[in-house]
Amino acid sequence: MSNLERPKTIFCDIDGTLWNHVGGVPEQATCEGHELLPNTKEAIDKWDRLGYRIILTTGRKESLRAKTEKELLRLGIVYDKLIMGLGGGVRILINDRKLNGDKNTCYAVNVVRNKGIPYYDFTSKFVTIKDDQPKFVNKPWGREELIEYNDHYVVKKLFMKADECCSMQYHELKRETIYVLSGKLRLYIGKDMENLEQREMISGDKVTITPYTIHRMEGIEDSEYLECSTPELWDVVRLADKYKRENSDEKDYN
Repeated sequence: MSNLERPKTIFCDIDGTLWNHVGGVPEQATCEGHELLPNTKEAIDKWDRLGYRIILTTGRKESLRAKTEKELLRLGIVYDKLIMGLGGGVRILINDRKLNGDKNTCYAVNVVRNKGIPYYDFTSKFVTIKDDQPKFVNKPWGREELIEYNDHYVVKKLFMKADECCSMQYHELKRETIYVLSGKLRLYIGKDMENLEQREMISGDKVTITPYTIHRMEGIEDSEYLECSTPELWDVVRLADKYKRENSDEKDYN
């Protein structure tokens, strides 16, 4: 049995991940009366059903263990172990990988504070692309080809028809670089909807789009371009869409 088939161990933060992160208040006020963030209970219960070990981690002091355990019990959060007293700095997980293996044995997932746990399915989201995963997807504005999808990055080739456009959107975590192969595109980009810059892009032009940057690609001519990004394909917040698609449509991300 490979490592990816064995029961996994999930290390999951509490404040800002399972329930709201509350700063600037007395410590005792943060230990009761919480409401779970979206999808957290469903995610924990699914991991438990799959036999995963669930290790909850927190920067809360050891003196707050009893209150924290009581709140977790009240909210019905199942877990195997609770680690208290972690520092406030970056958390880094280190694990070895087999010499003859091509799969990572540990992963790091950053979620947006107080937004809950999104559509993560650790049986598929963070492994090399499966053979049965569609590599060509038709879009209302054209099509995309999924070239590579793994735990580190995604590479797609996109074709956009003239006079069509993707949604006006931003990402909370995802970072992407666009490289134009052919044709001519118009990029709308900026930090707010009222002050978007317009750029025309032709073959050889590139742009990197960072989280919370609003953007939209529009075809001036039939165009092809590469998109290289971090692996959070689900991370799209639509602000406007010509084709009236909803943010909740997990199968159509652009």
